[in-house]
Amino acid sequence: MLDCQEMRFMPFTALHPDLGRLDSTLPDLGRGMPWGQVHKVRPRVPLVCPECAWGVHPKISGSGVRFFCHDPNRPPSCELSNESWEHHMLKLEMAGAIRAAGWFAALEVPAEDGFWRADVMASSSDGAMRMAWEAQLSPITLEDIEARTGRYAEQGIRVCWVNPRARPPQWISAVPAIRVRPPQSRETAWVVDDGLAGFGYRAGRWEFRKEPLDRFVRWALEGQVVPAGVLPRYRRVYRVVNGQQRRLTRDRWWTSQRSGAPPARAGRAKPRLHETDGGTLGGG
Repeated sequence: MLDCQEMRFMPFTALHPDLGRLDSTLPDLGRGMPWGQVHKVRPRVPLVCPECAWGVHPKISGSGVRFFCHDPNRPPSCELSNESWEHHMLKLEMAGAIRAAGWFAALEVPAEDGFWRADVMASSSDGAMRMAWEAQLSPITLEDIEARTGRYAEQGIRVCWVNPRARPPQWISAVPAIRVRPPQSRETAWVVDDGLAGFGYRAGRWEFRKEPLDRFVRWALEGQVVPAGVLPRYRRVYRVVNGQQRRLTRDRWWTSQRSGAPPARAGRAKPRLHETDGGTLGGG
């Protein structure tokens, strides 16, 4: 069985000399080719990493995850091989949620000009819309993440940054972003724990909403939730952390379009604004 250390060096994509990019997360590798035509075959198919062009070979983890492993003496600068096991698993989860929503998901997609590489790129069935999903685990400055978000926007691509750390990153409300909680067991799912909110009219403030990641992904792709800026008077929010209520500050949320512009008289009771599959993004 492969351990997490070995699985760090595993891009999910590889370049085939004749067919181009292969995606190990797709049944036919995205090229109408069964896995058995590249895995443990002799002579070996000359596959290379799309990031560093180093040789890679197909492998399967003990839990059944298919990937491409770098050959020995890989370049230490290859970004794909330096991603953590948790980063890889989050990419898989996002890709699965995108496909379950009826969109096409491609992993580790580079821009033609090389200015960005999306962890997972979602494309609508007609190819008219694209949305990048970025698993951001390593530290990044506000300037850098805002610049990367801007490069996507320049090409008409929406983006959502996803962080699985226990504490919210400083950029959680500077760009369209969410924080997710990994599953606690095989029976549980990834959950959006921060970044998604509804406006509570009775309380007169924004309130955190928790939803399964796959449901949030579908909502975001379909435009049922959108990133919305927060008026200064509503920036303070409250939540219980380790048994104590804490006051936090948020400048932006993912929310329903109607919740994105709460009325001035927010204390007045209003009907629920957004209900989909049991999820509510409005005040009760």
